[in-house]
Amino acid sequence: AFEGQDRFRIMAWGRAAIYIRDLQKDLTSVAEQGKLEDIPGIGKDLSEMIAEYVRTGKMKRYERECRGIPQTLIDLMSIPGLGPKTLALLHRELHIDSLADLEKCLETERLATLRGFGRKKIDNIKRGIDLWVASQRRMLLGVAHPLAENLLAQIRANKLIERADVAGSLRRRKETIGDLDVLIVAKDGPLAVSYLTRLPIVKQILETGETKAAVLIEGGIHLDIRAVARESYGAALQYFTGSKQHNIHLRKLAREQGLKVNEYGVFRGNKRLGGEDEADIYGALNMRVMPAELREDRGEIEAAIGGKLPKVVDFTDLRGDLHTHTTWSDGKSTMEEMVERAAELGYGYIALTDHSPSERVAHGLDRGRLEKKFEEVGRLRRQRKNSPSHILMGAEVDILGDGKLDYPDDILARLDIVVAAIHSGFRQSRKQTTGRLLDAIANPHVDILAHPTGRLLGSREPLDLDFDRVLRAAVEARVALEINGSMYRLDLNDVMARAAREAGALFAIGSDAHSAAQLDQIRYGVFQARRGWVEPRSVVNTWPWARLTRWLMRTGS
Repeated sequence: AFEGQDRFRIMAWGRAAIYIRDLQKDLTSVAEQGKLEDIPGIGKDLSEMIAEYVRTGKMKRYERECRGIPQTLIDLMSIPGLGPKTLALLHRELHIDSLADLEKCLETERLATLRGFGRKKIDNIKRGIDLWVASQRRMLLGVAHPLAENLLAQIRANKLIERADVAGSLRRRKETIGDLDVLIVAKDGPLAVSYLTRLPIVKQILETGETKAAVLIEGGIHLDIRAVARESYGAALQYFTGSKQHNIHLRKLAREQGLKVNEYGVFRGNKRLGGEDEADIYGALNMRVMPAELREDRGEIEAAIGGKLPKVVDFTDLRGDLHTHTTWSDGKSTMEEMVERAAELGYGYIALTDHSPSERVAHGLDRGRLEKKFEEVGRLRRQRKNSPSHILMGAEVDILGDGKLDYPDDILARLDIVVAAIHSGFRQSRKQTTGRLLDAIANPHVDILAHPTGRLLGSREPLDLDFDRVLRAAVEARVALEINGSMYRLDLNDVMARAAREAGALFAIGSDAHSAAQLDQIRYGVFQARRGWVEPRSVVNTWPWARLTRWLMRTGS
């Protein structure tokens, strides 16, 4: 792209990369079996290059294309708003080769000397740099969580270790994570810590002692390991889970009651009152333990003291998924595979919501293909007529630039469920964007507003919109606001979800799955909902089938 080559080939390679990323099989095995071309988007040329990389760890074509281009310049292509053509121009005209070069040119206003670089474009580049730099320091929840699960499984497999848990911001399920923190109780602390520093996942030991170690694991991620005494485990878990402000508030309350709370326990003078379990800490302060996701000092302590903590939604409350994609658009799994996996998860229903026609890059369905999908869904229903899982024929329908929907009303009326979303025009004014969303909500066929702010973590800022107006309209129309489970979206964010909850909004927690395996990523949406204090009663896909269908019938869809 930097060299100005065929953009359609580049887009094809990008789609192929996504297919490989989401592949549910080991790529090396696929290559060794000579089945790379069975992967969608992989042709003869690409399969040969991938096979070469699997075999040698190198790709001659890539090395040839990158010859003469500094790696620091290639890295800049990841900055939002800084496309390859713009970067090539900056490299050619201002000799920019690195982030330092770019920042210096921004400081000295040299970019403003180039044609086409007005204040708005320069400000967008600055915001893109801020987003990119922040994303380099932290990893997405969807990356950190499975990594930690795998790590804990390895740790707990050792007979020396009696208890092990992840702490820190990951335990609070924040959308991005800095470092990983793991606490253990072991029969022999020093021996257990030494063992953990030698796990295969550990790439470098930074510091080690009898009760603590700091290491780098795969991906350059910093991991702190602490061995604590059994009688202090709950206190340590509470302390190292945080947040900092939550802990400060707790310690202040403790002092007011003549108590001391720290990572070793809760004390009155020299008398130890407890600390083996988290309940000891909170109980001493006359409150019950609140979910870790709530511990941000946003009123959870007052709610706990007053006995008003919400019963936040859990994965086990979900009865279905209302936002999924199949091979009919840009999904990797067939409708049959998606429905089968939903049944395995114990769901009572699943909505198959492939894209509408304006999403050309996602192979959105025009009217002709949509009719064929209607027929196939009917066939699948007849085939599975004795299954407890219901199939909803739906669509993720684009909200166009003028606020109209991408399908006419006669089609929308035939769909079981309509999920409306913005996928373009992200730089429209606040008034225009808000108007588009209000128009979509006003359409009687719309059931869910998907990923309402349109953000992509680390790469795209949220839409500029009047959220309060959108929220009021959604509440009045009983349109559900989605909390999207894709680790790149997690949209609505926790603060907006909390505001929507307090306004009486309905929610849909959707996986936005593009493969059967990705149905599991709905859990990240659940985590986000929990951080927003959302309760099961407000989440439409916790409702039984009869209640869900009554809600869907409130509109024309």
